[in-house]
Amino acid sequence: MTPKKILSSLALIVCGLFALTPSLAADPADKQVMVELFSSQNCGNCPKANENLIALAEDPNVFPLVWSVSYWEYTGVKEPYATPEVQARQRRYADHFQLRGPYTPQVVIDGCRQSSGLRTESMSANLEHASKERSPPVSLSVSPKNVMLKSDEVLNPTNVWLVGYIPGITELTPEKGKNAGKTLRHAHMATSLHKIGNWDGIEPAWFDFECRSLACVVIVQESESGEILDFSVVPAVSG
Repeated sequence: MTPKKILSSLALIVCGLFALTPSLAADPADKQVMVELFSSQNCGNCPKANENLIALAEDPNVFPLVWSVSYWEYTGVKEPYATPEVQARQRRYADHFQLRGPYTPQVVIDGCRQSSGLRTESMSANLEHASKERSPPVSLSVSPKNVMLKSDEVLNPTNVWLVGYIPGITELTPEKGKNAGKTLRHAHMATSLHKIGNWDGIEPAWFDFECRSLACVVIVQESESGEILDFSVVPAVSG
């Protein structure tokens, strides 16, 4: 479902500098992959896409994240977790992937590959590619209040994001619109998005933050390409 009835059904950005040949590919079990889904309660195709994401997330190496978008609110109900920052994030992806505009349900894997959330074969293929790519050598150390970044190699400039989310499955039941009366399930529903810093990819860096959500994850993402270099769940405060 798309405002301009676009769809380039499959587009990818090559994260080529860090890709390995098949013979040297890392064991997929060694690499976690972030799978983002841009979704809406007012999107008729989104319930199926959310269920597809939940199925993918049965793999412990898949970290799902669902973003609510607000551009379909005029057709039904208000999105409780949609924010301008999320809209801007999806617009940046649309530019990176040379799409005509944002759409739902859109799946983005490690910031490098995208497809419709209905295309399970494309999603699985993109996930397999991502799992076999060597991550850039980022050392990411996250505590409950701060994050430290360093690398033994010179990397491109990055953005460091703090995402608040609801762990597990969040159920929403819209009262009107295309999905009225249906119970819609979402895996790791995102509730906030804040940039906590910019890293030059050269010198070690340290950023403080405050997690005000039920759970948070720190994402290190290349500024230009959108590639997710690494991510880590913020540990709970002990005691």
